[in-house]
Amino acid sequence: VDCLPDGQPLVFSTLILRGKCSGKTFLATGGVHGDEYEGPVAIQDVFDELDPQSLKGTFVAIPILNTPAFTAATREGGWDHQNLARIFPGSPAGTVSERIAHAFSTYIVGQADFYADLHAGGNGYRIKRFAGYQIVDSQSNAMQRAAAIAWGFDLVWGTGGLPGRSLSAARERGVPAIYVEMPGEGRCRPIDRAHAQQGLRNLLAYLDMVPGDFPTAPPQFCFETGTVGSGHLQVDYPSPTSGLFVPAVEVWDSVVKGQSLGQIRHPDGTVLADVPSDRAGRVLFLRTQPRVFAGDCLVFVLKVPIS
Repeated sequence: VDCLPDGQPLVFSTLILRGKCSGKTFLATGGVHGDEYEGPVAIQDVFDELDPQSLKGTFVAIPILNTPAFTAATREGGWDHQNLARIFPGSPAGTVSERIAHAFSTYIVGQADFYADLHAGGNGYRIKRFAGYQIVDSQSNAMQRAAAIAWGFDLVWGTGGLPGRSLSAARERGVPAIYVEMPGEGRCRPIDRAHAQQGLRNLLAYLDMVPGDFPTAPPQFCFETGTVGSGHLQVDYPSPTSGLFVPAVEVWDSVVKGQSLGQIRHPDGTVLADVPSDRAGRVLFLRTQPRVFAGDCLVFVLKVPIS
């Protein structure tokens, strides 16, 4: 892809398993953000358990797409500090992150029949597990929705398109795609790995690449929000000031309009700001790293029926 400042080549470490029988080509990626670990490990685990004698088609996996960010253990690239999930399709003559995006968009994603991008909350956040997709005006949308359901999480959310995502690159190539979110907090818990592993197995079965059952009925929470950018979580509830964030809610709590989501405190304990909810819904995404700067996202409240 590029040559790094120390002279070492920047490459995609890629796992490829071609089955004995013909079938679809399924592409899975993890590590678009360098502080998200459940996806990369689950991809490695599932790759190791697949048998080429019984596999139909080809499984292509890039456990860590953004190695500079992984090396820095940060969400953004370690040299250019760009968010890879906002700059697809990138540029062949741009920054390191832009070149990664360009190589993926130009040479890789278009070879797939289906694509899944595995994400997590990262170092500073915890997120409710869910499978999502970008709404498209074609028969691919039904396939994406069915695949998201097949993954097996109890929340499936289709959102309006947002330029710059890996799924945007897939859409431009006409490749159906989903993404999944796992709890995060810079962790790789066994239970979260297990959920991600089973999701990959379910998706392989849905694509008729391996034998097995998978969910077909929509879960309790399964809906679409067609507004452009509706899946952009990090712009919700920016911190009004720097300080210590003390949340008053947990992930997936039901909240009502006006309810306190938490406080920003000065180091001496003075309450600098209260953060009230401006709508009813459920806490999808929550800042769990207490130190915040002004503008940092604190929480995302998803408008869903309160059960």
